[in-house]
Amino acid sequence: MKKHKFLFLVLAFSFIACQSIDKEMITEEEVKENPYLGEWYSVERIIPFGAVLKIDTNNSFTYEGGACLYHFNSKGSWTLSGDTLILNSFEPEECCYLNEFGLVGGIIILDSNGVNIHSRPISIKGCEPIDTKEYIIFNHEKLVIEDSVLTHIQKPDNMYISDKNNFTRTKR
Repeated sequence: MKKHKFLFLVLAFSFIACQSIDKEMITEEEVKENPYLGEWYSVERIIPFGAVLKIDTNNSFTYEGGACLYHFNSKGSWTLSGDTLILNSFEPEECCYLNEFGLVGGIIILDSNGVNIHSRPISIKGCEPIDTKEYIIFNHEKLVIEDSVLTHIQKPDNMYISDKNNFTRTKR
């Protein structure tokens, strides 16, 4: 009798787990309706690292990645304007350094002697972030699909060194 109850509990738990996994999967039909949905992997960049941009069906996105001991992430919402995907980050909830999406190494401002006079922005005033983790800010960042590549449209007023932030559906 106890074996049957145990077996029933295992089967019930397995069924529930499978149902939750199916709900997270994006179907081919959903991708046909919105080709931006799914996981996008970073393509080659100046600084080698890996990143995954996941566009979900509930108009949210996550962005995670890193290189060596450096890690970053972001969460936010997306909208479509014609064939352009627009990403905006939520405010981070934890103490971390902030960096704008598309910039190499953050913002560095040097004085006339070449000394960095700009402190790195942080998410919570007065907190002490872990030096190896950043929260990436997407501020009305636009992306389009060109030849199966999710391509970041650089802002024309970006006066800082920017990096290629393009994505493909396959891991490199």
